[in-house]
Amino acid sequence: MRSDADLKADLMERLDAIPAINASDIEVDVDNGLVTLSGQVDTQQTRFQVERMARRIAGLRGLEINIKPAHPVSKKHHH
Repeated sequence: MRSDADLKADLMERLDAIPAINASDIEVDVDNGLVTLSGQVDTQQTRFQVERMARRIAGLRGLEINIKPAHPVSKKHHH
């Protein structure tokens, strides 16, 4: 099993690789293989990107995403 420090380093590196994200905006917490990501990103799309990235990492025992988009997508429906 991978160590928490190893998982955290992997996550930080991948967050850094997403252009829309300032890695300092996202807090990465790993406890016994359970990952919690907290913070704020620009858009819902970026939040999905973070979630997809995190789910690809091998060795996670659980994932919780507490990331809020700064500008939620408007609720207008286009017909």
